Amino acid sequence: ESLEIVDYVYFVSEGRIVAQGTPEEIRASEHPFVHQFVNAEADGPVPFHYPAAPMSSLLDRGVR
Repeated sequence: ESLEIVDYVYFVSEGRIVAQGTPEEIRASEHPFVHQFVNAEADGPVPFHYPAAPMSSLLDRGVR
């Protein structure tokens, strides 16, 4: 985890600094972007969508 090896952190979203601070301040942040990242949450202001190949295409290639 990067917060273990840094002294100070900046969070940038859409070209702007949305949060900054020491690792302790970042862990305590209530900013939605920061909270989602620090807590490894899939749901939040930053959308995550990783489309998977249809299962049938995997089976056609012999992948199990």
